[in-house]
Amino acid sequence: MNTDDITRLIDQAATRFITAPAEAIALGEQAIAALTPDTPAPLHARAHWARGLARHHAGQHADGLADLNQALTLVPHGDEALRSQVLRGLSAGCELLGSLDDALAWGTQALEAAHRSGDAVLVADALMSIGVITSRCGDAAAGLQHYREVLALFEAAGGDPRRRIRVLNNMGINCKNLGRHEESLAHYERAIELANEIGDPGMRAVLQSNLGEPLWQLGRLAEARQALDTSIAQLAPGGYTGGETHARVTLGRLLLAMGEPAAAQTELEHALRLSESSDGRNYAARAHQTLAELHKAAGRFEPALHHHEAFRAAERSQFNEESDRKLRALRVQFEVDQARHEAELQRLRHVELANAHAALLAADEEKTRLLERLEAQTRTDALTGLANRRELDERLADEFARAQRHGKPLSVAMCDLDHFKRINDRLGHATGDEVLRRVGRVLRERCRSTDLVARYGGEEFCIAFLESDAALAARACDELRMAIAAQDWHAVHPELQVTLSIGVSDDLSLLNHEQMLADADMHLYRAKHDGKNRVRWRASL
Repeated sequence: MNTDDITRLIDQAATRFITAPAEAIALGEQAIAALTPDTPAPLHARAHWARGLARHHAGQHADGLADLNQALTLVPHGDEALRSQVLRGLSAGCELLGSLDDALAWGTQALEAAHRSGDAVLVADALMSIGVITSRCGDAAAGLQHYREVLALFEAAGGDPRRRIRVLNNMGINCKNLGRHEESLAHYERAIELANEIGDPGMRAVLQSNLGEPLWQLGRLAEARQALDTSIAQLAPGGYTGGETHARVTLGRLLLAMGEPAAAQTELEHALRLSESSDGRNYAARAHQTLAELHKAAGRFEPALHHHEAFRAAERSQFNEESDRKLRALRVQFEVDQARHEAELQRLRHVELANAHAALLAADEEKTRLLERLEAQTRTDALTGLANRRELDERLADEFARAQRHGKPLSVAMCDLDHFKRINDRLGHATGDEVLRRVGRVLRERCRSTDLVARYGGEEFCIAFLESDAALAARACDELRMAIAAQDWHAVHPELQVTLSIGVSDDLSLLNHEQMLADADMHLYRAKHDGKNRVRWRASL
């Protein structure tokens, strides 16, 4: 096989990363098998780059990283354009894996290499990668601004329409996350027009999968369902499990909203099976959450509780992994900085620069304080200032063991804001955030200093009442519930009214604190089922 044939295989793989990753892997393997010692070095690098990205999109992250790291070692010295391409691949792979700190580091290196190459399109590609990571970090508005700049660069340069399709797709996602559904729809429709022009049905299927959500939010349910059905029919044969899983979870949620729980359950359970084979934990969490709502609405509380616990476990695992990764990165950086400072201090001793010495010592102390603050931030909810779930899990595990050991009572309360999604959808996320802040402040001010108040996630809060049985905790919770309802919510928004449902457990016969939280969750379900704005515990059933 000659170099033109190898190049053709690589180029074909590059058009199928997202829409047909299994086919892209096969094309990459054909290209690698055809390499010889006489094949130009850039083709060696590009072949491993192609297979590596395809593997990432198929969920084979360890193999994908191995391929991309090998590709980086094969880039010829001085070929900054190819280096930028491979570095972007590493950034994309880490982003798919969920390692956002690594993704940003690779993306920054890719941008530097692109600038050195002098190629405006490569610069736009690298900025695109950074926009993706910024968006994944939760700043959709900043990510959208990056994408607008990238789109302008691509449109000025012309070239492959697939670049514009990708950035329009990402703009649609960010607009959707910001609640700007009409804009989101316009971006997706423009991208679909380009996909039709170049004859790429796989890309069109991915876009139709994303199109379902804004159509749904705009009340165009039949169109949303048709888009998702079409997307699934085209994505499944191509092996793009991530895209198919996302489409099936969205379709399941839509079907539940349309009053078709049986069809919704089928789609969501199919999505869970797909997520197990592709490491799609984000999709699995959403599927479990929706199945919990589905079974709860049907009065099937045991499977509802099972899926709710699976959702919480997946969510907690993601949160803890993210916190641990950030903390490890901070510690490594701190150790590197400290080693550099020590070396600089040694040099300064020889030239007797006492003032500089003192300044460096002060910098070391500041970095130590910064590390302590950053570690504290991994245990504090940024929006409410309460303990976060990581802090709750660790503290509650200790208190549970202590209560069992000394025969002391302990109660936990799971608190959930009623109709919070309606508040976000109708009054905006800014109003929703202010509600969460105020509720957190009321809970903290009205609980004892010995109690632990935490934001559990979303609109849920958890309170650990130390040395209190369920009866005492339930009375305290009823006072909290009434205090929340009595707040002057109209000062936040004229249409706003906020209530709280609470479930309480003090069952220390359970195996661990997680089962105690699940027991409190079950009573919370009962409070919701009985009409909301009330407290339920074992004696109240």
